[in-house]
Amino acid sequence: MLKTRVITAVVLLLVLFAVLGYGGELGWNLFVLLVLATGFWEWARFNQTLSNHAVAYAMVCSVLAVLLFTLLPLSVYGAPLMALAGVFWVAFAPWCLRKVEIGALQHASLFSVTGWILLCAAGVALVLAKQGGVVYLLSLVAICWAADIFAYVFGKAMGKRKLAPSISPGKSWEGAVGGTLAVVLLSWLLVLMASQWPILQETWQFRALERWHPLVFTVWLVVLSAFSVVGDLFESMLKRRANIKDSSQLLPGHGGVLDRIDAQLPVLPLAVLLVFIGSV
Repeated sequence: MLKTRVITAVVLLLVLFAVLGYGGELGWNLFVLLVLATGFWEWARFNQTLSNHAVAYAMVCSVLAVLLFTLLPLSVYGAPLMALAGVFWVAFAPWCLRKVEIGALQHASLFSVTGWILLCAAGVALVLAKQGGVVYLLSLVAICWAADIFAYVFGKAMGKRKLAPSISPGKSWEGAVGGTLAVVLLSWLLVLMASQWPILQETWQFRALERWHPLVFTVWLVVLSAFSVVGDLFESMLKRRANIKDSSQLLPGHGGVLDRIDAQLPVLPLAVLLVFIGSV
């Protein structure tokens, strides 16, 4: 199992770097649309009413996403769409996790629209981040990578108090705090090293610090780390509700696409918006 997991991770990284290195803007946009299409299909599987029509749902959502990405400029719909997704993650998702239920999202139509908004907002954030440069993009997605990796390390070493036992028994408060501290420390290390390594001035962290007071910048890092956990827990709750272990089996050893990007769904639009707002 571990061997399969490692091989899949290596292949995914090679594909990612190949697209970033040689795909250009078109290649990256097509890659994002592919991720969104599979994400739509997996999202439908979380709802019993939609699960039998998951392929049709994914096709319709993908067509709408293509139209959105090609017919309208990002300057028109980018910020509003990400803000709408941000409202969901900030105001509604924590309520769902506290109640361990999805409330009004039980209605298939609302569940369908919500999935499209959340995934497309993350897709828009990825497209905008790529326009800021490869270093900017990678430093942004690395926030969730760092939070997840160090949460696992600290959780294994010191985890005693369960974070959300009814949703994800493996997660602990110690792991969440450790992951957050790692994100803050690594981000500050990046910006402090930027004077010696000019390429680090292209990172999301450096550009965010240019726009926000250092204390506010640190607070935002804590907030983004927290919402990476919210995204992870929210997807886990949907899986438990649907009585499935993984969002799919598309990625051997890793489950599905949403299992890999669940933490990114809230972080990407929120992080891009923070830099955008700070520059206004």
